Amino acid sequence: MKTMIIAVAAMLVAGCGAATPVPADALTRAQQTVRSAEAMPMTALDPKAMQHLQLAKEQLSYGKRLLVEGENADARWVLMRAEADAEAALYLAHAEAAKADARQTIEAVRQAMSAVQQQKEGSGS
Repeated sequence: MKTMIIAVAAMLVAGCGAATPVPADALTRAQQTVRSAEAMPMTALDPKAMQHLQLAKEQLSYGKRLLVEGENADARWVLMRAEADAEAALYLAHAEAAKADARQTIEAVRQAMSAVQQQKEGSGS
């Protein structure tokens, strides 16, 4: 009788793990973040951003496979990693875009200063 109770308890515990809900929210967020990173032009110009994007895509694919296999709990963690890597790619791409804007602004200021200097020299001679 005691063995029967232990067996039933073990089946109940095992059954609880199988009842993990499908992490549709994690899948949706990961997919949207990967798409956003792909759409950011500067992602392709930053090797680190590209690396994070590639990792995110691989994890997204693996997470989908886990969902098909019914491994919902594991899929949730993998999809969260996919979203995090896609966010890293986005942040790196935004940083690269900000650097490019800063370089353009610095060059515009240099050109303006040069023009002002040339006007001073031309009117002062």
